[in-house]
Amino acid sequence: MSNRRRGFAHERDLAMKLWDKGFAVMRAPASGSKAKRLLYPDVVAIKNGVVFAFEVKTTRSRKRDIYIPRHQVDKLVEFARRSGGMPFIAVKIIGEGEWFFIPISDLEETRSGGYKVPLSRLEKPSFLKLDNLLTLALGVRPLREYLEK
Repeated sequence: MSNRRRGFAHERDLAMKLWDKGFAVMRAPASGSKAKRLLYPDVVAIKNGVVFAFEVKTTRSRKRDIYIPRHQVDKLVEFARRSGGMPFIAVKIIGEGEWFFIPISDLEETRSGGYKVPLSRLEKPSFLKLDNLLTLALGVRPLREYLEK
């Protein structure tokens, strides 16, 4: 199976997991399409009027950082701005099957102008999991937010 087809399979996996949690979901792959000027993410999910936009990435190891070209982050941020949504990098660790959702503000800029997700930080509470997204969509604030004030 080609890398492109594997990528599509992971995007579909995320879309199905979100759908099963009650989100309205749309997968919108743009790579290789003629719609290069349209700026949209890999997956969009909506629940209770809350819009989430995802750029999907995968890795086989928790030990390697994921690098993301600037234009992919820029299109994600622009889509979120236009939709009033929240942009995330969705990371799946292959073999574990678990998804992590990294807010754009947690990305680190590289010297070349792109971004990276330091996988060593995946255990941080700031990286969300699927149930955390559901909590956000329902408008319920996590307990730690109340405790931090």
